[in-house]
Amino acid sequence: MKIRNGSYKLSDKRFWEKIKKDFGEGGGTYELYCMLPKTEIVPVQRMLKTDESGTLYIGRATSFLDRVIALKKSISPDHISSNHECGVRYKDAKTVQEKYPYQYLYIELHGTDKGMELEREKLKSYVREFGELPPLNRMS
Repeated sequence: MKIRNGSYKLSDKRFWEKIKKDFGEGGGTYELYCMLPKTEIVPVQRMLKTDESGTLYIGRATSFLDRVIALKKSISPDHISSNHECGVRYKDAKTVQEKYPYQYLYIELHGTDKGMELEREKLKSYVREFGELPPLNRMS
């Protein structure tokens, strides 16, 4: 598999610069996944079937720069932050960190001004297909 369109590597030193260039202060929805070297997306075992797209988390942001910075800091081994639920869950589970190493995490961004509606639809669709939410999401 190839890198998903609109994806950025969390550990990229130019991460924020690239997102700002592509989206400015805009937002939308985002999905976290892991891709090992040689472009192999790590599949995720789910209740009904394997998620070959490897989605670990689905979220939304009014500003990618604000929300995704919180996600990156909460997941990064170089930061101590609990400002994003996904990162808190990621850091709480050593086995998750081992299976999906930080240096291979990517975030796919979808710019839209209807982030809440798109996120809701993506989550519903995921549950319909796999029988449960992505592993780092939770029921609200």
